[in-house]
Amino acid sequence: MAPHEIDHYLHPPALSLSSQGGYTVATISGDLDIAGVPALREQLLGVLGPHASRMIIDLSGVTFCDASGLAVLVGVDRRARLLDGVLRLAGPAPSVARVLRLTGLDLHFRIFATLRAAIRAPAHPDVRHLGSQRRVSEGQLVAPPPGAAGSPCGAATGDDDDVHEAVAAVLSQADAWRDADPDRRLTPSLGVLARAQAGADRTALNAAARSLLAALLRHPLTHSPSVAATATELRRVLAPGMEAIS
Repeated sequence: MAPHEIDHYLHPPALSLSSQGGYTVATISGDLDIAGVPALREQLLGVLGPHASRMIIDLSGVTFCDASGLAVLVGVDRRARLLDGVLRLAGPAPSVARVLRLTGLDLHFRIFATLRAAIRAPAHPDVRHLGSQRRVSEGQLVAPPPGAAGSPCGAATGDDDDVHEAVAAVLSQADAWRDADPDRRLTPSLGVLARAQAGADRTALNAAARSLLAALLRHPLTHSPSVAATATELRRVLAPGMEAIS
């Protein structure tokens, strides 16, 4: 591994906490990826409690977010709801907002353009799973309609050679992926990816790669620099414009 890659994995995202408007505001900066999320997840979950169940995560300082980072947000949201609380997201950069759209999580979370908007927006019933019929508070971000530029249906993917190279890198580290996945929950997705790589159908390969990243969101793995590097590169080539700092 190159020195700059090693340096990247030694710098987890920074977290600062404050109290504003009846919410605990968690401000994250840096890369929200598999390299640094385990400690961050424990910190965020540790803040939530029966008397502190309303949280806003300020993402304005997050420069990159992969599937493991998204899994942290989902876990914090689940904990907040179990405590009869709420989680709001504020200020995601365009690259992070795009990840949320590509994974469909923009329909799961209430996402606001700024921290101020997230604090000031009134509470209203759960907006998940209501699609285009959901209510929108002032300052809240919404996904474009299906097929619009930047939406999953219209998203462009990287160059064929880049995608094949990124997939080949994942498959070359298959042992590392298995070691980081003792329950073998990603084994089916890796198998589909390997079969797609052996074929000539670009659409099938892209679909298999996206399926693997979606499975990684549902089943985050134990920390592995090799998995982190190959997953991050796969995410980058599938969604041009999302650039990890390494």
